[in-house]
Amino acid sequence: MKCPICHNTEGIKENKQWSFNAYRVTRYTCTRCGANFNYYSGERGDYTIPKPKEMK
Repeated sequence: MKCPICHNTEGIKENKQWSFNAYRVTRYTCTRCGANFNYYSGERGDYTIPKPKEMK
């Protein structure tokens, strides 16, 4: 897995998984930049949707 924000390939933490329509969704957090993103996998193809970091 690769972070879509900083392109880090190490230290990607899997948070949870769920089903959405025809997809299996996995939420990841990058330990380098703190970005959260969803990875969708299914019969129609795989893709990643970045989600902006929460401001503190």
